[in-house]
Amino acid sequence: MIAYSVVETGPLAENCYLVWNDAKQAWIIDPGADFEAIAAEVAARGVTPVCILLTHGHFDHLGALDDALARWPGLPVAMRAEDAKWAFDHPANQYPPLYCHQRRPESLVEAGETWACGGIAARLIPTPGHTPGGQCILLTQDVPAPLCFTGDTLFQGSVGRTDLPGGSFPALDRSVRALAADLAPETTILPGHGPASTIACERRFNPYLQDDPGF
Repeated sequence: MIAYSVVETGPLAENCYLVWNDAKQAWIIDPGADFEAIAAEVAARGVTPVCILLTHGHFDHLGALDDALARWPGLPVAMRAEDAKWAFDHPANQYPPLYCHQRRPESLVEAGETWACGGIAARLIPTPGHTPGGQCILLTQDVPAPLCFTGDTLFQGSVGRTDLPGGSFPALDRSVRALAADLAPETTILPGHGPASTIACERRFNPYLQDDPGF
């Protein structure tokens, strides 16, 4: 069975997730900051990281990436090409001293429709809007109910901001509505900030979905 835990990182309280299987092979999703806290969680769970997935390219979701790759060299890093174009060197994504990342990982892999690594498989859902290359990570195998890591696309009771460079509210609105329509009601959503929720709760209570006649 798949298990997961969350490490809240950095001054923006970003959620970094650790996801692992019975073989103790683990994915790291969005290593935003506080690398030693992430490494401590890896050690506490007794797992071995096999890859890193990024829901999008903002600094608070990949600020600990350099340190992670220094500790575990060669891990594949999956993100969408639309965000890889700017995430590692664009001045608008540099916020010293919080984040000043200059190196594009040599192991960067363009995310496709699916991702499989270390015996864990996921569907990668493009959700542009918060950033051009935002994606959600959906796990449906070996879990009691589907799990969807939504980054900064969909939160409990809200959605991601779109006033940063590359953001688009019309695109985000389409992404959120399509996501809510596509996923099963019992799907747990695990956002990039704040508490977890379910698709059923968001369909019922999220104000950004309340005028959708399908819900």
